[in-house]
Amino acid sequence: MRVFHVPPQACDPDLLREPAEILRSGGIVAFPTETVYGLGARSGIPEAVERLSRLKQRPEGRPFSYHLARVEQIQELVGEIPPAARVLLERYCPGPLTLVLPAGEGQTIGVRVPANDIARKLIELAGGPLLVPSANPFGEPPAVTAEEVVRYFGDTIDAVVDGGVVLIKQASTVVRVDSSGYEVLREGIITKEMVHQLLDGRRVLFVCTGNTCRSPMAAELFRKHLAERLGRAVDELNELGYRILSAGTFAVRGGRPTEHAVTILKEMGCDLSQHVTQPVTRELLAEVDRVYTLGRSHFQVVERLMENMEPTRRPKLDMLLEQGIDDPVGGDLETYRRCALEIETAILAILPR
Repeated sequence: MRVFHVPPQACDPDLLREPAEILRSGGIVAFPTETVYGLGARSGIPEAVERLSRLKQRPEGRPFSYHLARVEQIQELVGEIPPAARVLLERYCPGPLTLVLPAGEGQTIGVRVPANDIARKLIELAGGPLLVPSANPFGEPPAVTAEEVVRYFGDTIDAVVDGGVVLIKQASTVVRVDSSGYEVLREGIITKEMVHQLLDGRRVLFVCTGNTCRSPMAAELFRKHLAERLGRAVDELNELGYRILSAGTFAVRGGRPTEHAVTILKEMGCDLSQHVTQPVTRELLAEVDRVYTLGRSHFQVVERLMENMEPTRRPKLDMLLEQGIDDPVGGDLETYRRCALEIETAILAILPR
C-alpha cells in the first residue's frame, strides 16, 4: 500500500494525481473527509465496487453512498431533488451530511459532498463520483487518521491519502428525504433537533374552531412526542426556542378547555388544565413557522388571513390530517378519546424520526 502525504491546509492537486489515477484504474484509496476517513472506489467499475464490498463485508443489496465534488452534481444522479432536501443542501452542504434520496423505480441512493478540500479535489481528479463507506472493518470505530487506516487494512487496499487527523471524528448525519417527509437514519454532529428546526421550524401553531379541544390537544401531544423524539424533557423545549401554540378560527379569548379534553389528555400524560383559548390572527400567524389545521374550513380561514402577509413572514400551512379530524364537542368521553388518539397518530406521522 502506498501512502501519499497531503498537507490539509494547502492542498496541492498535483499531490493527488497519483491516487486519483489509482481510483480511475479500479483501485481502492482511503482518504480523509471532515468526519472520518473513507474507502473510495470509482463508481461504474464493477470490479472495484465488488472489492470494496468484500473489504467492508457489506451484505448484497446494501449500497454505498456516493461522494461528489460539487453539490450541483447531486441532481445529475437523482434527477428531481425533494424540496426538503434542497433546504438541507443549502444549509449543510458541503458538510457532514449524507442524504438518502429517491432515484426512480423505487430505488434510493445516498449522496454526500464532503467539506474537505483533499476529498473534493481527489473526487474531481478521479473523474466522477466515488463510492465511499467509512474506513473501518465491521464492528470497529471509523478511522480518523491515516495510521488507523493502515492498521485496519494494510496491503488489502492500494493507497491512503494522509491528510492528518480529521476535524469532526464522527460519521456524517444520514437523513432520508422523499415526498412523504424525512427521517434521520443516523445522528452525527448535525442532530435530529437541528434537522427538525430547519425543516419544520421551532414555532408551530395548531388551529381548530373554538380552541377548546382539538387544537390544544394537538399542541400538548405534539409537545410531548417532540420532546421524546429529541431526547429532551418537555420543559426544555422552551429553552431550546420551541413554541408550540394553538388557536381557533372562532375562539373567544380567555376561555377554558372542555372538561373531557382535560380528562383524556391527563390519561395520555399531558396537562391541559392551564390552557386559555385564543383566536387565530394575522399577527399570531406572523410569529410562527408552521401551521397545522384540524379541518378544511380552518385551512381556508388561515389561508385567507395569510393572503396579504409578506412572503417572508408567511408560515407553511398544512392539514394535520388530509381528511380532517371531526370535532368531538358534544360527544361523550369515548368520543374525545377517539379524537385524541386520531390526533396523536397524525402527530407521530409529522414528527422527525
